[in-house]
Amino acid sequence: MKILLTIHNLSYKGGGERVVTNLANEFCKIRGYEVCIMPYYTDEHNLPFAYDIDPRVKVEYLHNFYDIHEKERGIKRILWRWSRHLLINLRLNKKFKDYDIVIESHLSMLYPRFKTKHTKYIKIMHMVIHKWKQKNKYYNRIVFLNQQELERWQPYSDRVIKIPNFPTQLPFDDIVKKIPESSALLPYENTNDFIKARILLAQYFTKKKAEDLEKYSSFSESGKQKTTETQRIYKLIAIGRMEAKANHKGFPRLIQAYSKIAKDFPQWRLEIIGDDCGQKGMLQDMIEKLCMQNFIMLKPFTPHIESIYLESDIFVMSSHSESLPMVLIEASSFGLPLVAYDIVTIRDCFDKNGILVPNNDEEAFCNALSSLMQNERKRIEMGQQGINFVKQKFSKEVVIRQWINLFQDLQQEKQ
Repeated sequence: MKILLTIHNLSYKGGGERVVTNLANEFCKIRGYEVCIMPYYTDEHNLPFAYDIDPRVKVEYLHNFYDIHEKERGIKRILWRWSRHLLINLRLNKKFKDYDIVIESHLSMLYPRFKTKHTKYIKIMHMVIHKWKQKNKYYNRIVFLNQQELERWQPYSDRVIKIPNFPTQLPFDDIVKKIPESSALLPYENTNDFIKARILLAQYFTKKKAEDLEKYSSFSESGKQKTTETQRIYKLIAIGRMEAKANHKGFPRLIQAYSKIAKDFPQWRLEIIGDDCGQKGMLQDMIEKLCMQNFIMLKPFTPHIESIYLESDIFVMSSHSESLPMVLIEASSFGLPLVAYDIVTIRDCFDKNGILVPNNDEEAFCNALSSLMQNERKRIEMGQQGINFVKQKFSKEVVIRQWINLFQDLQQEKQ
């Protein structure tokens, strides 16, 4: 089976690019599958791919549409917007006519009005949509990532299904169990065993020896809280691009909320981690006006995000709009409790592994943070619940099986 996945730009550190790369890397491991990724744009700065791609996955470009889409103005821009779907459809069919499956991941570049004889077309909705387009009927399946979007759009089409994202690895299954020192800790149900397992993971990812159990927990072997002369710094983290235009991640309301409780917890710091897309300066000004320089830090995105999870104590999300954010799944897989505003579409990421508060209820958000910040045992229990929850619902074995079933169903259907 030959599978083509389309994407915006492989040099872009976006959620869609990450999902497509993960899918391609897993599909190519299946016997008989040939996999290709087709970016719509080549990066004008010749940047490397944002995420590692298995060498068995081909990368081929249809055409660099960047200049037309981003730079042209006037009549050329109008003609491009009017004709791009047809142009891309025909070019793709000509170049990839022998592919069995095409998985479209861009929101609005391809609508396969014209299909090749044996090809089935799938569209993944990486973003929350607010209007159903009739052109979606040209796809054999529309894949949503969460239950709420599925239920909202099912009345519009019988081709709507749900398949979630998945993390590339489950650290407490794929890594810790391979470390000899961890065998005596299984199954991590004891609080201290869980803490030690996180230390082993930290050693694995940082390639350094973890300093001491005290760095990760203030609980002794007997479960009683200790005090030390040098108190550790606890950390909340939020991850996402700092976007000035869209402000999807809602970092201003996160900073505003945390400023209300920060001074009550002098040993805690909030770190917002992500690339600056025009908003960082405004966020820094906001932090300074609130006199929060010692409590809130802005940090650039790092490829070593695993170490960040393991150095942290709570994951927070203040987004206004998300589909199924990988960061929530990943944070849970590393044993972090979650706190987020309930924007409906992220409910699939929550069970007993965190706290959802009513959207825009700042007081409830602060109360949720405070309750976890002052209760380490509760944080650890939620973290343990999160590890099991992600394994059962979002493991790559579970998710890839859903994709294989979809491919098999499509092969049995007539065009």
